[in-house]
Amino acid sequence: MRALVLRAVAVMALVLAWISTASAQTTLTQWNFNALTGANIPVIGTGTLGGYGQGSPPSLVSSIVYNGTLIDSGTVVTGTTYNRSLTVNPPLISTLDDTVGIWFSAPTTGMSAGQAVQLSWSQTIGFRSSRYWQVLVSTTGGTTGFSVPSGATGSSISQFVTGYTGTTPATAISGTTTVNVNSTGLIDFRTIGSGTLGNFINNTVTSTGTVWSAPLAAGFVDNISITLPTGQGFENNSNFAFAIVGAFDPSYGGSSGTNGYVSSFTGLDSTNVVTGYNRSAASGGSMRLDLVTVSAVSAVPEPTTYAMLGASALIGCSIAWRHRRQSRLEDSREG
Repeated sequence: MRALVLRAVAVMALVLAWISTASAQTTLTQWNFNALTGANIPVIGTGTLGGYGQGSPPSLVSSIVYNGTLIDSGTVVTGTTYNRSLTVNPPLISTLDDTVGIWFSAPTTGMSAGQAVQLSWSQTIGFRSSRYWQVLVSTTGGTTGFSVPSGATGSSISQFVTGYTGTTPATAISGTTTVNVNSTGLIDFRTIGSGTLGNFINNTVTSTGTVWSAPLAAGFVDNISITLPTGQGFENNSNFAFAIVGAFDPSYGGSSGTNGYVSSFTGLDSTNVVTGYNRSAASGGSMRLDLVTVSAVSAVPEPTTYAMLGASALIGCSIAWRHRRQSRLEDSREG
């Protein structure tokens, strides 16, 4: 019996070691947007980006630092911890669902068998920007061929964040922001706020000083992710690309951007001039991205698979024990 227990423990240790190995990941491409020149060039790997359904994204001016996420270890202004992020400000209210945003192209070549493509990023939303955003994917490269993924595994995050509201001077606010990404890549982002004003993310730092003496955090939520299913052409693809675009409220069935897009702060549409979606007819409210990362991760089996592996290990030990016991009985009879 003791030998059986030891054998079972050894097999389960191997199973746990396999599970641990399955969680390893490799970063293929990452953007942190901190370089004073070439900020849109990845700091790891290769890739390009551009405006989806619009012109190129706003250029990152070398003298201005848009506050990035606090977990970004890169710096822009010497002697400070200031880093910057990519600001996307598409004219959402005048567009259809899933038609305007930002795209990224990043090859996934060099992946090992059994690995899946994972997209992760830090994100913050201005209080009048859209609550809903959509991840689109492409296996053909370029700026076409994007579609909604299916069967993906998205993250669900509640993070306490600090930001600010108002203009000058800024008023610090804080609270819990929730971000959920579903299996089809729909991002539901509820930002912080109080009263009639929510998260305001226009605060900047300059290379010669600061707009405010102590720039506040911009309300970033970190480690938002979606792991794409394997076997659909995303792995080892030199033409892999993805986009993050503004999305309608999923409960809305019409085609009007005025009513389809709702505020990340209040959930109201732009007919409410105080806390509604849009700050102007030509501008859709700001959204920022930082640490945009494409990784190769092991396709971890479902919990039921773990259970089956454990059960198989115990069954195997039981069979071995019975076989050994039978052999001993036979030996004793012969003796």
